[in-house]
Amino acid sequence: MGNDGDICVLHVDDDPEFAAVAAMQLEQAADDIGVVTAASASEGLDVLRSEPVDCVVSDHDMPGMDGLEFLKAVRSAYPELPFVLFTGKGNEEIASDAISAGVTEYLQKDVGTEQYAVLANRIDRAVSENRAKSALEESERQLATLISNLPGLVYRCRNEPEWPMEFVSDGADELVGYDSETLESGEVAWNSLIVPGERDPLWERVQTCLSAGEPFEVTYAVETSDGERRWMWERGRVVGTDEDGVELIEGFITDITARKVRERELEREREFTENLVDAIDDVFYLVGSEGELIRWNDTATEVTGYSDEELSSMKALELFPEAVHDRVVEATIQTIETGYATFEAPLLTKDGEEIRHEFRGTLIEDAEGDDLGIAGIARDVTERKARERKLERYETIVEAVGDPVYTLDDDGVFTYVNEAFEPMTGYAPAELVGEHIGTIMTEEDLETGDELVRKLVTDPDVETTTLEMDVVTRSGERVPTENNMAILPSPDGAFAGTAGVIRDIAERKERERRLSEFASVVSHDLRNPLNVVQGRLSLAEETGDAAHLGDAAAAAERMERLIEDLLTLARQGETVGEIAEVDLATTAERAWAGVDTGEASLSVGPDGTVEADPARLRELFENLFRNSVEHGSTNSRTRSDDSAEHGSTSNRNAPRSDDSVEHRTPNGDRTTPLTVAVGAIDRNRADDGRTGFYVEDDGVGISPGGRSNVFERGYTTSSDGTGFGLAIVEDIADAHGWSVSAAESDAGGARFEFTTSRDDR
Repeated sequence: MGNDGDICVLHVDDDPEFAAVAAMQLEQAADDIGVVTAASASEGLDVLRSEPVDCVVSDHDMPGMDGLEFLKAVRSAYPELPFVLFTGKGNEEIASDAISAGVTEYLQKDVGTEQYAVLANRIDRAVSENRAKSALEESERQLATLISNLPGLVYRCRNEPEWPMEFVSDGADELVGYDSETLESGEVAWNSLIVPGERDPLWERVQTCLSAGEPFEVTYAVETSDGERRWMWERGRVVGTDEDGVELIEGFITDITARKVRERELEREREFTENLVDAIDDVFYLVGSEGELIRWNDTATEVTGYSDEELSSMKALELFPEAVHDRVVEATIQTIETGYATFEAPLLTKDGEEIRHEFRGTLIEDAEGDDLGIAGIARDVTERKARERKLERYETIVEAVGDPVYTLDDDGVFTYVNEAFEPMTGYAPAELVGEHIGTIMTEEDLETGDELVRKLVTDPDVETTTLEMDVVTRSGERVPTENNMAILPSPDGAFAGTAGVIRDIAERKERERRLSEFASVVSHDLRNPLNVVQGRLSLAEETGDAAHLGDAAAAAERMERLIEDLLTLARQGETVGEIAEVDLATTAERAWAGVDTGEASLSVGPDGTVEADPARLRELFENLFRNSVEHGSTNSRTRSDDSAEHGSTSNRNAPRSDDSVEHRTPNGDRTTPLTVAVGAIDRNRADDGRTGFYVEDDGVGISPGGRSNVFERGYTTSSDGTGFGLAIVEDIADAHGWSVSAAESDAGGARFEFTTSRDDR
């Protein structure tokens, strides 16, 4: 492979196939790289002798001469040629030996093409640095030549205060505006050109050096023939004496005015930088490669309590508590490796106080890339930390609220939501932040909410407002909620957005619905028996017929049953207590004993259990037993609707004196007592995977058309039924998570099934 690039790389590797691939990858990674390959170190040396090579890349593990030996051979012949040891079997020992032998870069082979980009970068950097170094050396050589030819003068003078010149080169005219003859003749003494205030000090400095037998170097200002002030640099030495025994001095004088101007500019810049650093309110620091403090500002002395003299003799680590030394060292290493690091740690003052600071350090390098130290700023974060702790407390409070809490920007976009949003909406907080609140609201509620927000903005007397709205979940379900909103504060008083707390009011809405339902039933169902009581009492008073009092008492009894059932629904609703595994037979028998069942009998299946609240399960059985017993009455009710709810929670709701609990013949006469059965649902019948228990009787049953209505509150086909017994049964079932249904028993009576999936048990 030839060298078509600006950088010629010699790649030496005993694996020709790898060398070819590496050459191709390198040339693809960098357009300016061309690769020449060699299969051995000796072949590589031949290439070096015949072709101009900018960089050598060599494997280490090669037959004959390995990579380190090859490196030493290259260094012997080409001391400055960049050499990259690129090996797959390297270790720390090889790396150390390579560094000792003068390797430029050490890189281990890796899998993948990314390594060639790294290798190309290392080659480019090594070649660039080598070329820069060569250019610098050439520049220095040229500079030396240039200095020897700088405008100036070579002279010989007598060592006397007037510096009488015996010889002056041709550069005098350009230097000070006087030609050589004028200076040599004494018409113009060199001392007369020197600025008066520097003449005596200059004489003393020169004499001091000469007395010690040393050459002198001095700088001073002169005034040229046209009155311009220039700075001179002079170097001279004693070369002998004249016939009068006066020392003769030979030397060179050149104009350094430009350098002096630059020095003054640099000094002004230094002073500006010093003032700027000292004006920084934060602590500024510059730490050397050995951890010593090189530079700091006035804030550092004020914060730490140490004087400049004390800080100058301290290591930076002494300004930190011992407990955080490891953290500081880690941050220092990170800065050296990456060029930058940020960390927090307490700054230890002279008095032992620990002040929390945030440190931001940057690696400082010289022109050659060598580390000079780390410069940085340390900022007191005590107040910020206090604010963060305060915010954390607020966030803890917000999360502890349990209700969804949010903030919106002025466009209605979520800027914060707490974790409580996910259980309600199905959206994780990260999904909602950045989304418009319309994601979880209906269009109608959005319009209403906008109106409420406008009122908050325009009416200073209104600080908060409440919006009843439906939260639309991820699945499309609507959850009734109450959104308590307020305007977010802003420094300039401009509208910055809103904050709010959303509360699920589904239970409250259900309670309101139930109360409304109760009110409706009370206003309707209690009014009828109340009218009967009032009417019968009025008739009894008018006629004196005591029979009317019996009808009034019956109506009052019905009112009492209605009131007790309403209280049961209102107090307990769809709630249960502690759940336990309950034996069906035992609970059913106890419930049967608490109900006036007349001649009816109870049949309980064996080995039946259910997980339930024992007290509420017994209440369920009692209501069902009353319903079964009462549907066997011999009054004039339609047979098909006879069991459609006569139950009550009151024990006084026993069969009346004219009721029967026997089966009836087609003409209405009973032939056998009523039987009520309780048992576990036959798994063979429950082919839908559900299990549970049933309560059935062999009475007249419920017509198919009435089965969908029997659980409605207030529904009854009886003139003296309350309409709440089976509603209570349904509430108890719902509280347990059971499904309840009305059906026909095998004997043609009523059957109530309570089921749940096996997975839900």
